[in-house]
Amino acid sequence: MQKMIRWAALALPALLLAGCAANPLEALRPAENTATVETAATPQPQTLNVYATEALLPAVQAYATAQQVTLNTTDDPAAADLVVLDHTLGDLVEGVDVTSDTLLAAAASRAGITESASSLPLGRSLYGYWANQAMVTSLLGEGGVTALQNASWEEWSDFVETLQAWLEEPSAATVTLNGSDYTLPETKPDSLNATGVFSTPMDRTAGYTAALLAAGTELTEETLTGPLNGVYSAVTLEWDNLADSDETALFRRAKLTDLLSAYGAEACQSLVLIPFKCNLTEEDLSTEEYNLTGLLNYPVLADVGTVTVRAGTDETAQKAAKSAVLWLYSSGDGEAALTETLGVITPWNTASDATTLGAMQVEQASTGILPGSSFTQAQADALIANEVALQDSEKHTTAERNAFTEAALQALGVTEADDETE
Repeated sequence: MQKMIRWAALALPALLLAGCAANPLEALRPAENTATVETAATPQPQTLNVYATEALLPAVQAYATAQQVTLNTTDDPAAADLVVLDHTLGDLVEGVDVTSDTLLAAAASRAGITESASSLPLGRSLYGYWANQAMVTSLLGEGGVTALQNASWEEWSDFVETLQAWLEEPSAATVTLNGSDYTLPETKPDSLNATGVFSTPMDRTAGYTAALLAAGTELTEETLTGPLNGVYSAVTLEWDNLADSDETALFRRAKLTDLLSAYGAEACQSLVLIPFKCNLTEEDLSTEEYNLTGLLNYPVLADVGTVTVRAGTDETAQKAAKSAVLWLYSSGDGEAALTETLGVITPWNTASDATTLGAMQVEQASTGILPGSSFTQAQADALIANEVALQDSEKHTTAERNAFTEAALQALGVTEADDETE
C-alpha cells in the first residue's frame, strides 16, 4: 500500500556541521498543517495553453487527463496561459502575484510563501550521478556503491580515469574508495556495452549547490572563486570521460524527476545515487555550517521547478491555468501527480515511498542532503552554456579555468564591481 510521508521541515544532519560530525539531527516530524486548498471551479470542456519543460509536462498531462481538459502545448512561454519551468521565471514572462490573487493565495500559503511572488514551487528532488546498482556491484563488488558515495575527490577522480581506461582496454585494476581498495575485473561483463563513464547531464545547475554552500552567506568573487574552480574540475572530468552516447554510459547526472520523465518509473527502480563531487579544499570554505565531508558525500535535494499563471491573458484563460495549479496543490490526484508521476517531495513536505526509489528519496532526505539553490531560467541557461563551452577542450589551462570561473560568476550575478561596492 502506498504511504505518504509528511514532515514539517527537512532537517540537515549534524554530519554537515563542522565540529559535529557524529550526531544526526531529528529527521522526520509530523506536519502541523495538512489542510487542503479550495479549488477553482472547473467548467467542462476546457482548454489549457501550456508551456512546460519535458521533465515537468507529465504533471500537467495528468491534470488534463483527470479533468478532461484539452491541452495545447506551445514552445513560446509568452503564448502560454500556464508556464511550467525547471527554474524560476526571472524576466521570461510576467506572472500573476500568487499572494494577492484570490484563488492562488491559499496555494501560496500552503507552500509557505508569504511575500509577493509570481510563481509557485513544484517541489524538490534528489540530484547527483545515477547508475545501475547491479552494474556498480559487478565492477567493484559488494560495498562498491557505498564506497563511491563516500569517496574523496581524489579517490573519485582517480576512479573515473581508471574506469575510463579500463573500458577502453579491460585488465585488472585497483582503485581506492573511502580508504579501501577495490579491484575492477580482468574482463568486461558480457552485459556491459559502455564506452565511457559519463553521459551528458540532464541537469547542470544543481551541481553548483556545494560551491554556493561552501561560499557561505556572502556570495562574492572572493568566496566563490575557489568553489567554482572545484566545479570546473568536476565538469572537465565529465567531458574527458564522456561516452559515445547516453546509452553507452555508466553514470548520468540528473534530478530524479528528469529520469522518471525520460525513462519511466519501472526502468529507474534499479538505480542508485552517487553525489556530484567537486574538487573542494578546506581553503574554499567560507562557512562554518558545512564541512568537506558533507559537501562531498551528500546528494543535493534540488528544486525541480515552478508553475506560473501568466499575467495579461484573458479571464477564461487565467481561470483555466489557475484550475490546473489548484488541482496540483489541493486534490489527492494532484498530489499523486507530484509525488508519484514527477517523484518529488512537495512544497508542503509530502512524498511517496510506494516505489524503491521513492522510499530511498524519503530515507535520504531524512538522513542527509544538501539544500539546492534556486536559479532563474536566464542564470541556468548561462551556466549551461559555460559548461558546454568546455566540450571540445583538450588542454585544461589556467586561462581556461579562469575564464570558466569568471563566466560562472557573471551568470550568478556576482562581478568584481559588485564586490567593490559591498
